[in-house]
Amino acid sequence: MDAQQGKKRAALDSGFIRFRRIPEGDCELLSARFSYHTFGRHSHDRYAVGVITGGVERLYYRGRYCLGGAGTVVTISPGEIHDGLPAHERGWMYRMLYLDPQWLNRILRPSQAGDHIHLFREAFEQLPALADTFVRHHQVIESSQCGLERENLLLELVSQLFECKGASHSPVAAFEKQAVRSVRRRLEDDFDAPISLALLADMVGLEPLYLIRVFKKSLGVSPHSYLIQIRVAQVQRLLRAGVSIADAALACGFFDQSHMTRAFKKVVGITPGSFRAGCSPV
Repeated sequence: MDAQQGKKRAALDSGFIRFRRIPEGDCELLSARFSYHTFGRHSHDRYAVGVITGGVERLYYRGRYCLGGAGTVVTISPGEIHDGLPAHERGWMYRMLYLDPQWLNRILRPSQAGDHIHLFREAFEQLPALADTFVRHHQVIESSQCGLERENLLLELVSQLFECKGASHSPVAAFEKQAVRSVRRRLEDDFDAPISLALLADMVGLEPLYLIRVFKKSLGVSPHSYLIQIRVAQVQRLLRAGVSIADAALACGFFDQSHMTRAFKKVVGITPGSFRAGCSPV
């Protein structure tokens, strides 16, 4: 391989990340190529929807793995545990939107109150027409400096997305799932405080080891991993509000800024600094 071929291959293999937050719906946009990065199991407090535009991603979602190649529509519900790994020699590229559930409910269900969450049963699906529309709209929204244009395209895209994808309520849970819900609430309420496994187990009347098994069976991650992703979500909220990275790390229960940065990149895919820069006013 000569020097020119080497440079060309390095350019193809290198990753890139573009992140932007817009005021319309407090929506966040990500365009990225992940050549080597792997996401640990985590969840978002927002809908994560998008299209894979190149390569192949391997994803854990709702208890099983699936593969998504170019043209695959991505739909992940808030709170659903998933990961993301490259399944191609050059990783994968995608364009994503992160949508606030409450804003989405106001848009799609204006006459109905509550915190309804649409549950996407499949994370990956081949929907060519929707994928083409999504990519075109996302490109314009990402670069547009006109709020009216961004809002019109965003609402049009969201409406089409939820018309194409079915949604349902979560099934009734057994005792173990009720225990998982109770533990999740405790972790979400006290995310900034030290919480022991023994305390959580006593709270729901389960042995610690059994609690871990039940929790992982239900969500795919341990209570500790779930707590970390909650803290990362809280850091994101603070960074969106303009709080410094150091103060956000301290406020969200991390040992220090470096600890938070490692966890943040594992979940979000970019550094806290890049995320905060992308949240600057439009």
